[in-house]
Amino acid sequence: MLSLTNKRGFTLDNLATADFIANYSKEFGLAASNLHGDNEFSFSEFSIRRSMAQDAIKQLVLEGMIKVSYTKHGFRYSISERGQAFCNTLTSDYAKEYRLYAKEAIAYIDSKKEKELLNLISREASKSLRKE
Repeated sequence: MLSLTNKRGFTLDNLATADFIANYSKEFGLAASNLHGDNEFSFSEFSIRRSMAQDAIKQLVLEGMIKVSYTKHGFRYSISERGQAFCNTLTSDYAKEYRLYAKEAIAYIDSKKEKELLNLISREASKSLRKE
């Protein structure tokens, strides 16, 4: 995700949200299908995906793949040269498709406020859990 943007950095929530939207683009009206297939409980996955993203960020910082900076709005993450070089080696069909979905997700989140997106995901997660 970080390799696809020129932004000065993403927050953890930006990254988790953009990745979630990239994987479930159909649910947001951005694609005809979801990268990870249809799943009636997709929105309920968000909290665990956010936790996994937090763990991954820690590891990627330690490995020098991403950089962390602190701003008045909290921590922001951006890709390092080493991370960009690694991303450039990812050439599988999945990686190519993910990049397409991720670019759409980045444009989508750029058009909305972070709080608005998190509220939408939370609302949809509640709806999916009530279907049980």
